[in-house]
Amino acid sequence: MAERAFPLDFSSLVPDSRPRRFLVLPPGFTAAAEPDAISPVFNVAPEALMDAFIAAGLAEPRTELVHRDSAQAELVQRSLVFRFPDYVTVEVVAQPEASSALAIYSRAVLGYSDMGVNAKRVKRWLAATADRLKD
Repeated sequence: MAERAFPLDFSSLVPDSRPRRFLVLPPGFTAAAEPDAISPVFNVAPEALMDAFIAAGLAEPRTELVHRDSAQAELVQRSLVFRFPDYVTVEVVAQPEASSALAIYSRAVLGYSDMGVNAKRVKRWLAATADRLKD
């Protein structure tokens, strides 16, 4: 299996053409790819948003943090039975008025289709992130 690039350049990313991935980009983000969804904007500093997103991911079973630098993080979540890896790379992007949003690329490594697993995961983690940042 080929080495995964880290960090990712979200502006030039060309997502896998197979239906086994989900891409979220911040509003107004200039990119080569069309996102599958637009990130909500969070009224928190970038570091707080990154910490909350990572915590949301790590709260789920079979998930671990595999990379983190000042700009991006990458988590892997493995399937229950066969332990197949799905990778989630996230970058926090500062927004106007002291807010921030996320660029997220979640993808399966194996198989042709993920049957919507990556989309469901990202939406679930975004909701959990928002819950962690309330009050």
